[in-house]
Amino acid sequence: AAMKEIKELGVDVIRTNVIFYRTYPNYTELSKPAGFDPSDPNSPGYQWFYTDRLVQLAQQNGIRVLMTITGPGPFWSSDKPGKCRNRPCPWNPDAKIFGQFAEAVVKRYRGKVDWYSIYNEPNIGATSQTQGWLMPQARRTKAGRVEVAGVMYRKLWQAGYKAVARHDPARRNRVLFGEVAAIADPLPKLYAALCLDRNGRPFKGALRRLHQCGRVSKLRIGGWAIHPYNQGGFGPPNRRTSSKTALPQQYIPRLHRLMKRAAARKRVPGGRGIFVTEFGYQTNPPDRISTISPRKHARYINESDRLFFGDRRIKMVSQYQLVDVDNVAEYNSGLRFAGGREKASYPAYRMPIVVTRRGANRVEVYGQVRPARQARLLNAFSAPELLFKARGKPWRTIKRPRLNSVGIFRMNIRRAGADKGRWRLKWNNTLIDATSYSRVAKAGKP
Repeated sequence: AAMKEIKELGVDVIRTNVIFYRTYPNYTELSKPAGFDPSDPNSPGYQWFYTDRLVQLAQQNGIRVLMTITGPGPFWSSDKPGKCRNRPCPWNPDAKIFGQFAEAVVKRYRGKVDWYSIYNEPNIGATSQTQGWLMPQARRTKAGRVEVAGVMYRKLWQAGYKAVARHDPARRNRVLFGEVAAIADPLPKLYAALCLDRNGRPFKGALRRLHQCGRVSKLRIGGWAIHPYNQGGFGPPNRRTSSKTALPQQYIPRLHRLMKRAAARKRVPGGRGIFVTEFGYQTNPPDRISTISPRKHARYINESDRLFFGDRRIKMVSQYQLVDVDNVAEYNSGLRFAGGREKASYPAYRMPIVVTRRGANRVEVYGQVRPARQARLLNAFSAPELLFKARGKPWRTIKRPRLNSVGIFRMNIRRAGADKGRWRLKWNNTLIDATSYSRVAKAGKP
């Protein structure tokens, strides 16, 4: 039901993490069982049911799959299993074993996956309260700070890439790199993974040796994957940060700079796009820590879409998630509450609209109609209506916007009171046999 619903909402790609320890549930074993082959998806001990089901449903609904192959893994997949302490082990994953796990994943799902990505949030370490993804993160030496997680991520990515290139060669140019969280020093980790210091220059001397950059090879990445949450999903789209190494939405130009430097140093191919593979805002309710009401949530996801659209390097944007989970301590950024009731962001996601003040009586209107696959048909038969309401006046149809191939329009409008009135979209939605409306938008700052 969820897969059918997101198809009707215009989703055309679904991302899933294929996590080593969940695929191999007996993760507390200290040594690899005799006869178990991590590279063979049919080896006893592997359990693929949930990923099989997801991929099957995606195919049935015409939705493409972006598959992130990631740890943590079983204890025996770590160089230091003694540090694992009865939970999935993020400590020093053995790149060779991880590569074998990646082989098993690719062998099982080749031909059914459109994009791969290697390792989820490698810049997030474990704490006493959270699982974490990769440890240790860094260590201090006489020569300076060593980004240990960056070194490990380079090896893990190379191992995962080799598995894709060998067993699903049609997708070897669609293996994403990074998958970093916005917090916890993502930029230094990415630079270090590419054997570059924080200023984009090659490591020298002891730091070069400590970052294991003796012979540097180009990573054939298919794109840059990021999770640019603002203040952990609690902050607005224009949230500022004092951190110089963070990567929330407002600071994606920092990644542009890294991309340019890395390509110039021949660490990666140039011209690769950015894939926002995880993004959203947490709402109150249910999360009492958040200051984002459901109504703000609707506005923020629309404004973020407009900002992402303005960056030509960005090729894909995700909505995390469809439905909130029951545990309030986890992310609550869904379009529905845990019980299923729609949030104000639900219709806002179906038809984003953002109105920007450009001067007295002048505005820019950005919008989209989802699903995009009907955009061309909409232009010919049932284009959406752009409605305007001045104070004390009824709603009036101002335009029938011409949509591009992915259902987006952007236009400048000059009319009396345009910067003071209200705007919304209306669409006779044949998919649900009903009339759909966007949220009501007012002109805001650029």
